[in-house]
Amino acid sequence: MHQKRKLTVHAPSFGDRKIIGSDTLVREVVQGRFVLLHFFTGGCINCLHLLKELEPYDATEGLVVMGVHTGKFDAEREERWVEALTHRLGIDHPVINDADGRLWDAYGVRAWPTLVLVTPDGYEAARVSGEGKTAQIVEVFGSMYGKGDVKRRSVPRGKTADRSGGYAKVETDGAHLFLSDPSSGRVDVATHDGTLLHTIGSLEEPQGIVVHNGILYVADRAAGRIVAIDLLGADAGRKRVIASGLRSPWGLAANHEGLQIAEAGSHKIVQIAWADGRVETLAGIGAEGVREGDALKEALFAQPTDLAWLDEVLYVIDAEGSALRAIEAGRVETPVGWDLFTFGDNDGIGEAVRLQHPEGICAGIGGCGNQRIFLCDTYNGKVKVFDPLTSRVMTLIDGLRMPTGIAKQECRLYVTEAMSKEVVVFDIKTMRQERMTLR
Repeated sequence: MHQKRKLTVHAPSFGDRKIIGSDTLVREVVQGRFVLLHFFTGGCINCLHLLKELEPYDATEGLVVMGVHTGKFDAEREERWVEALTHRLGIDHPVINDADGRLWDAYGVRAWPTLVLVTPDGYEAARVSGEGKTAQIVEVFGSMYGKGDVKRRSVPRGKTADRSGGYAKVETDGAHLFLSDPSSGRVDVATHDGTLLHTIGSLEEPQGIVVHNGILYVADRAAGRIVAIDLLGADAGRKRVIASGLRSPWGLAANHEGLQIAEAGSHKIVQIAWADGRVETLAGIGAEGVREGDALKEALFAQPTDLAWLDEVLYVIDAEGSALRAIEAGRVETPVGWDLFTFGDNDGIGEAVRLQHPEGICAGIGGCGNQRIFLCDTYNGKVKVFDPLTSRVMTLIDGLRMPTGIAKQECRLYVTEAMSKEVVVFDIKTMRQERMTLR
């Protein structure tokens, strides 16, 4: 029995919209039930966090959790892209592709993510924006449905059973390739010709990886931790957690001072010092944006997902800002990028350059492409190269399936894609490429 509550805002109709990946109409799924709408976009880190909050309520009696994907970027509006996203993230509840933004406008949504609770008779009962508020809106459902406290379904952290997708990041130590696989919770170790040697499992969505002094470091995003695996000597294979409590650590780099982490969830760059293991902020004040200035007092980042050293400069990829950032001598500059909503696909010099949600980076040190920065222009399906001396950006590889990770070994680039388990091998000298599947 529903408790009586005066509601005055009638929720907009779903019309004849269908659930992504099926011919089922939305109205057939929601009929006679409360609906918890999750307005989200695939590249938003806060939306990813909220998906984890929603998991326990996917099978709640009397409630339908419904994702409304309103893409921010051009690539995110394609039907196939959204369907692939649901598989890659292992989303259990139905999802609508709001490509034209009509539902977004009709509901008056202003920010990703937003939750809206709709009653069976079509009235808006409650709404919240941002992460960390799911329990509040579910409590409203519980009181109206007559259930009081809604019991949460037990969901294992880092659930991977229903997920599918490609490798996220790639690293090389000169002798081996290391490939992080978020969908299966592991890192594959292989030779450069694609022979799979072994896997490192029991991870919860591994992303960034880096090898330093015989140790493999893994950014275990969903678990909020950094895992270290010994590669050499009597301790080879031993796994240790060296930092925890991080907000979606995504990319990794290392130098003589410590391990640098692109902490996407907090929009910061942090470092674990080798000397004492202390975690400290290198850059970013914690808010989202694209702003230059003093690294610790002024600079804003927008979901940093990867980073790489070239000489004394730490280059950072800002995914949501579609930007390339540079940290040097305590200051942050922006060689490429403007703000959260300026993106596109344009080569050129400085201010003319446009990227679209880039997620991967590596430095060209030694061999071909020396002193260059290679970028995974993810949503444009390209690898581009940035020249720090001229600020020129040029497309090097085209036609990729959401490249997210890149590593360089002499004159070869190894590129991973979110949509594929293949590794793209590109010879910079001959400009030839091939696809490699581990065997």
